[in-house]
Amino acid sequence: MAVAQPQESLESPDKESAEKAYLLDAVWFRQPNGADHYRQYLEMASPIAGKYGARRVEALFPVEVLRGNFDPDYICVIEWPSIDQYYEFLKDIHYRAVAPMRESAIARSAQIHCRRLV
Repeated sequence: MAVAQPQESLESPDKESAEKAYLLDAVWFRQPNGADHYRQYLEMASPIAGKYGARRVEALFPVEVLRGNFDPDYICVIEWPSIDQYYEFLKDIHYRAVAPMRESAIARSAQIHCRRLV
């Protein structure tokens, strides 16, 4: 007799996943030096984000758009203990001093709050 395999739920995450927030951040760099300036921003902002429990899950440089019209220069997924921790990070006085570096490095961005499927 075959045993049914559990399937991923698209409706409600488990309790641990529900508490965590995943932010997909896609950015398009300003030319000619946006990538270098963004790297400097990350060096300064990452330790501050770490104080709020942020953990970089993945950082990616897209190679080729295979389908669709989404072509950022850089994509990053960051795990936060909760979305509230992310918002607290944004209000941090030290981060607010660094944040203008991000804005001067990028032409545009898309940031999406995500959750894991279970």
